[in-house]
Amino acid sequence: MAHPALPHVGLMQVPALPGGGQGSPATPDTTAALGQLGDAVERVTSVRSLDDVWRLAGEFREDLLGFALQIVVAVAVLVVFVGVYLAVRAALRPVFDRSRLEDDARNLLESVAKFTILGFGVILALDQLGFNVTSLLAGLGVAGLALGFAAKDTLANFIAGMTILWDRPFRVGDRVEADGEFGQVKKITLRSTRIHTNDNRVVIIPNQNIVNNKIINHTMQASLRKVIVFGIAYEADIGRAREVVIGLLRGDDRVRERPPPEVVVTELADSSVNMALRFWLKNPHLEVPLEFEYLEKVKLALDGAGIRIPYPHVTLRVEAMPEVRVVPASGEGV
Repeated sequence: MAHPALPHVGLMQVPALPGGGQGSPATPDTTAALGQLGDAVERVTSVRSLDDVWRLAGEFREDLLGFALQIVVAVAVLVVFVGVYLAVRAALRPVFDRSRLEDDARNLLESVAKFTILGFGVILALDQLGFNVTSLLAGLGVAGLALGFAAKDTLANFIAGMTILWDRPFRVGDRVEADGEFGQVKKITLRSTRIHTNDNRVVIIPNQNIVNNKIINHTMQASLRKVIVFGIAYEADIGRAREVVIGLLRGDDRVRERPPPEVVVTELADSSVNMALRFWLKNPHLEVPLEFEYLEKVKLALDGAGIRIPYPHVTLRVEAMPEVRVVPASGEGV
């Protein structure tokens, strides 16, 4: 049974390729392209016989060949940009190894390079397929601006995280004081930093707070000086106290011999002569346990040497007592 001839509706017009003739049609916008594609799909679904198939093949042949060429060019563009990305990644990795960047920083920079390069490749590939990339980019820009206003705190922490990973004021494993907390850095992310405190708490601090406040890194250097403060009575012998306390460090291989340990007078306080034992640690991570250990050792050593550690007290001296007259309860004078 013969079917009426299908009306001729062309496929999406193929944009002119570089070097094409003067009569090539202009690239349509995305809406028009989608409309033409819908018309073509409707025509294909209306096929009822083999004759219709051959008729459609003849009508679409030119458009299909042009569109196939566009697909080939788009795929070639993507392949080129994938190759560029792989080359850039291979060139960056030796640089990262020499700079000893943290893993999070390396992953971040590789992701930025990946999405930037492949993003350009996708845009150029869509342009070859006839999409209006200018409108697409404009829409993405407006969406990005709205997202930036809605998540400004998150973006601030993200930028602060990039600053920490790039500037490296501390690394994972360092013992730091940050935002009023002291502990060991366990993880650095783009949004926050996790610190493991001495009492087994995990404190999660937003990166913005860390960047905007003072950071004290106790383990960045190879050694750390520890100071143990104590006081002795005014009548005690300073030289004897120095000898007793310095002797505690002999034979301790956790303490550096150079610079040598020392005991100095730091203050003449109201009730005591304040002194300080100062010594250098070979391993800065031992700061806290050695502080507790030597506080106890100093107290026991001074007690054993008979050197008194005074507590705050006040001495009241009365120069003269005024005459006191006592009046009996009966009211009679004395």
